[in-house]
Amino acid sequence: MNPLKKGPEIKLPELRVPPVLADLYYDLKDRHLLPVVGLLLVGIVAVPLLLGGSSDSEEVPPPAGASASTAPAKTSSLVVTEEAPELRDYKRRLEHLSAKDPFVQQYVEGEEGEAAPEGGEGEGGSPGVEEEGSASVEGGDGGSTAPQGSEPEIVYFTFALDVRVVPVSVGGKRSKAEPYVRRDLPPLTMLPNRETPALTYMGPSKDGKKALMMVSSDVTSIFGDSACVVGSQTCQLLALEPGLPETVVFGAKARTYRIELLKIKVEATDRLERAPLGEPKHSGTGQAR
Repeated sequence: MNPLKKGPEIKLPELRVPPVLADLYYDLKDRHLLPVVGLLLVGIVAVPLLLGGSSDSEEVPPPAGASASTAPAKTSSLVVTEEAPELRDYKRRLEHLSAKDPFVQQYVEGEEGEAAPEGGEGEGGSPGVEEEGSASVEGGDGGSTAPQGSEPEIVYFTFALDVRVVPVSVGGKRSKAEPYVRRDLPPLTMLPNRETPALTYMGPSKDGKKALMMVSSDVTSIFGDSACVVGSQTCQLLALEPGLPETVVFGAKARTYRIELLKIKVEATDRLERAPLGEPKHSGTGQAR
């Protein structure tokens, strides 16, 4: 057989580049960016090799005359210090101060109205701290410091009434008693008096212009223009207004009185004013309660 004889033709498969890579290649070629891409590829491969080679630094050999014991030893970054409890001892830090009673007034008013420490300010000491055994500061005139402030006085306020009482009749007969005025009447005062408690003053209204009167169950009739606050058929709570007198009929003997509110006012007092208990009193000035 002739080895040079031409045999059957063998067709190799065609290598086709993906369209995406072909388009990318031609796009970079048109934009003249192929050299830049080549440099980036070279840098990606070369940079890790260069950094890896420079990280392994050669150890500098010790001097020829130095022994192995003089070589620097590796030290730890953790530092341990010796404990010193006296640094945190509060008694040692505060031994120059003296204890003070928190319930005792520490400041008094000076001559110019400024608050000054009661113990004064000594040499080398802090303001308001009085050392043990030291005497109290005295004024320039030889007197002692101002006394401790006394307890504040409590002042109470109450709504008091001025009322005119006119006896009208008793059992249908005209009364011979003279009209009288009762002044500064506190709450729980009975009107016209404790013997005949037809009305009891309970307190002022919300606007402070009317006096609320509780009507006794022994009152058989009541006449006037004042407003009844509680009660439909029989009034139980009456709002008495200045200038509008009320006529009340009390008890089986039909004791009739005309009661007129003259004034309602606020008064200051050193105690809570209430009508006193005990035997009823009556005087010509109308101060009976």
